[in-house]
Amino acid sequence: MPTVKQSQNKPLIAVTDGKKIGEVKDLYLDENLKKVAAVFLGAEGLINRKSLALAREAIQLMGLDAWLVKTSDAPGAFENIPDHATFVLVSDLRGREIVSEGGTHLGAVEDVIYDGDGDVLGFALGKIQVKGTLAERKAIARSAISTVGSKTAAMTANMTLAETTEVPVEITGE
Repeated sequence: MPTVKQSQNKPLIAVTDGKKIGEVKDLYLDENLKKVAAVFLGAEGLINRKSLALAREAIQLMGLDAWLVKTSDAPGAFENIPDHATFVLVSDLRGREIVSEGGTHLGAVEDVIYDGDGDVLGFALGKIQVKGTLAERKAIARSAISTVGSKTAAMTANMTLAETTEVPVEITGE
């Protein structure tokens, strides 16, 4: 299963005319961190910089070498995507602490693991502070996360689920 870091700089190709319409710079997740909600394409403008994005619905295929977009006119201002204010940029999520429900520090989010449908399967961990299967796996399943936290608050995880639920990817030092 791919991670967000592996998806960065993948070309976005329009199926209608074969034109390259941009590159994946980062991904936005929904507020519950369960699905890819949009693709961040970068910003344009010198003075009034506007973020360019692509709604998840405009993506036809998240491929290994390129992503296919339904139409070449799909990219637009991030502000035009419904519910955009609730989205979380993955680069803002990196470094967010994950603690057990009992308060034990487990690690920090290093990357997001998702499937071909854009469903978040789990999080690659960095700064791991525990031993056991979680430390060996270097990843925690999304289903083990009980609260997603915020920029100032840590995510919480159910330790039983964190230790027993596999994430279908092997995290290697890239």
